[in-house]
Order: sequence, then structure tokens, then C-alpha cells
Amino acid sequence: MSQQPAEGFEPISYQVVLPLSRLTLQMLAELIRAHRRQLRSRWRKAGPAGQALVVLAVLRDDPRLAHLGRGMGVSASTVRRWVLEAITLLAARATHLNRVLRRQATRGAQVVLVDGTLIRTRRRTGKANRANYNGKHKHHGLVVLAITDEDGRLLWVSAALPGKTPDITAARRLRIRQHLHDHGLTPAGDKGFHGWHKDVRTTGDCSVCEGPCEQVVLTPYKAEAKRPLTRGQQQANAAFSAMRCASG
Repeated sequence: MSQQPAEGFEPISYQVVLPLSRLTLQMLAELIRAHRRQLRSRWRKAGPAGQALVVLAVLRDDPRLAHLGRGMGVSASTVRRWVLEAITLLAARATHLNRVLRRQATRGAQVVLVDGTLIRTRRRTGKANRANYNGKHKHHGLVVLAITDEDGRLLWVSAALPGKTPDITAARRLRIRQHLHDHGLTPAGDKGFHGWHKDVRTTGDCSVCEGPCEQVVLTPYKAEAKRPLTRGQQQANAAFSAMRCASG
């Protein structure tokens, strides 16, 4: 049976430019090179730099693996194996949450920012289709929770969760608030985290209320015509204003 394309079409090649950091490429290539040395891998179709370039192209632009692999002279399954191998190496370098929070507490930080985002993916098949559909964004994807410092510098990113997971549910599953308060840090989030502080009723010294109170999660509040802000909501808004002034 002939494997030639229908109607006489021939494969073509073209150049693509992607905004990738050279330092990122070198870092990933060194990880792959060290991993191959540990496995005593004698020969592969592409070198560590070539595999790193293919992996970053897949992660950055999400092309068809068959098209990208054919340009490199390998199959789509080989490209998929390269990508999974590189993701495993990168995941092993991920910083642990408690280590990040301990470093922030040592430098005297009091507040960290917590927020979630949806990484859009293709539509899954089978039972995973419904779990990865996000009703808010009307798209399939995976949810990750991120923690930054007061200036917005990224400190930690969680593992991927199903796309239907709300931000507050992700924070509860990962016990983010408990980890933060164990290190004396107060989490600040958007309105999607309203009610987060009501999960656990423990008392302690609060930097916002300047006395014993429940564990605090700072979230901004907007006053309504028939329902003015409570004292706790006013204190939360004041803390947000002070934080913006300090970071600005």
C-alpha cells in the first residue's frame, strides 16, 4: 500500500521564530545532558540541545507533534517521549512550598499574593472532558495556583488541577492558608477567595487586627447600597491600600 500523500502533495519545510530565552534553552539542555549521562545513553537521534529546542517549541507553541517530529527526522511518539522526559526533569527542580515560605518569613515579609489561572488545553476525550472544562472561561484547561511576593515576583506554582476547580477550592485542597499561617504570612487574594478564612476557626495574633482573631485572608470588598462594609471588611480594604502604597 502506497504511503505517498494524496493528490500529489509533497511535504514542505519552513522556518518558525519563537520568543524563547537562550538561558532557558541552555538550562534545559544541561538537565537533559546530565540525565543522559546518568542513564549512560550512548546515542539518540538529537543531541541535548536539539531535544531541548523541540521540547520548548512544544510547550511554547503547541504544534502538531507529527509535523515537528518529521522536521527533526523522528516520529510523533519520540517527540512526546522527549517532552515527558523533560517535564519530569523540570518538575524535579520545583521549589517546595514550605522552603519558599520560610525564605519569605526570614526576609521579614508579611503578605503574599495568591491567585489561580487557567492554562488552556485541547478538548480531552472520555471522562476527562467534563473534569477539565472551566465554566467561567468557557474553555478546557488545567488550573494552577501561584504565590507571589508583594511586588508580583513569582515564588511558587502548584501542580496542575482539573480545569473545573475554582481558585478557592484549589487553595483548600493544597492547604495553602495553613502553610502560610504556619510561617506567619498573610495571604491576599481577589474576590474569588471570599470566605476562605472561615474554613478554620483558630485564634492567634493577627497583623491586620493587631490582636487575637481568626486566621485572616485579605480580600478586597466593595460596598453595596443597602449593605455597608463591616469593620472586618474595612480593615481588609485598608490593609490592601497600605500594601499597594508600600509596593508602589
